[in-house]
Amino acid sequence: MLLELRVKNYKSIKNWQSFSLLAESGVKELEKHIVKVEDFNVLTTSLIYGRNASGKSNLLNALKTLQFMVLESGDFKVDAIIPLYDPYKLDKNFQNSPTEFYLDFLSKDNIRYIYEIGFSKYDVEYERLKFYPKSQPATLFERNKDEKIKYGEYLTGRKKDIEDKLYKNQLFLSKIGTNKLEALVTVYKYFSKGLFVYSFHDSKYDDLLTHLYTNRIANDKVPFFKENMNLLMKEADTGIESIEITEEDIDVNLLPEEMSDQEKKDLVDRFKHKIRTVHKTFDGDKEVGYTKFKLEEESTGTIKLLGIGGLILEALDDGQTLVIDELDKSLHPKLTKVLINIFHSKKTNPKNAQLIFATHDVSLLDNTLFRRDQVWFAEKEFEGCSHYYSIADIAGVRATAPYEKYYMSGRLGAIPVINENELNFQF
Repeated sequence: MLLELRVKNYKSIKNWQSFSLLAESGVKELEKHIVKVEDFNVLTTSLIYGRNASGKSNLLNALKTLQFMVLESGDFKVDAIIPLYDPYKLDKNFQNSPTEFYLDFLSKDNIRYIYEIGFSKYDVEYERLKFYPKSQPATLFERNKDEKIKYGEYLTGRKKDIEDKLYKNQLFLSKIGTNKLEALVTVYKYFSKGLFVYSFHDSKYDDLLTHLYTNRIANDKVPFFKENMNLLMKEADTGIESIEITEEDIDVNLLPEEMSDQEKKDLVDRFKHKIRTVHKTFDGDKEVGYTKFKLEEESTGTIKLLGIGGLILEALDDGQTLVIDELDKSLHPKLTKVLINIFHSKKTNPKNAQLIFATHDVSLLDNTLFRRDQVWFAEKEFEGCSHYYSIADIAGVRATAPYEKYYMSGRLGAIPVINENELNFQF
């Protein structure tokens, strides 16, 4: 579970900014939204508001960038540019300084870890990993640019083999994907399996998700995935009674000749399954049977729900931290609330999955839906840098306050200042 993220010098984020899913001790409402894990009271959901270009997406993408560095930097070529280095550009003192991340999290076995990295255009400037085997932290490893890596007593195994093959633009932790060190496998798996960041606004990516979950339903390897997806689509009032998978023939002779036989086979296996949605048919007001629709005949919202629903079911099944930019896009507000409340119930979320998302939907600003420490805002300073705070950080806002009214009136900040009188267009 994610406890806290800190970010410095990344996109619109200039100085250190913190985003936390640790429950505030002074916030007493909606205690069912908290799960007790070891010595921590952890929130299962959090949402972020803010005007356009305030830095909402940048905070979520910080997690994506950190995850990318852990999973992919082990394959960076010697002296190659670190591709996601994107420092704050509105202050010349930061333009060539390192981007820095700090992540405090609980692994699947509920061990607490703190992972810190800083990197510039070509180099990893530092990388540190600590954990809490007991009440006090212990260092697993600490690495600083142009210095030998320091290892803690808990990190055993063939560390030198990895260090000798490590380029200056690669993370040590990234190498665990292909070089096993038992003490670090759990940490690596947090980034590879325990965290999913969905921050793309691209119909092609939505199509990939649809293909992914089509094959997952067809292969039936995840217990109850098909049954749960059918239940979600039906109860979401989409008019869909169930989802069925059909297998269609693909003429391999139409595929490019330069593709190998294996590549053709992989492509066919990936796309041969198609979703069909089953709807009731009527004769007047009498039910007479069922008919099947192609997925492309369904609404944009229904197709979106299939992808988002699959992500949610996967997160619930594995206790993941799921991060979504604009969860509510193309979804009805009432449905969005239902999806959020799934994470608030021990019955539907027994493995303590988390949901973090950005939104503009002010109908979600509801004191019966969220605690004050769950609602965050992204605000732009005069200099153009982002900072983040929750309702719990604002003095005088009570648990019973009408969040939506306060927000739209500007009392909570993070709204655009628009002077309509200045819109003197010329035609």
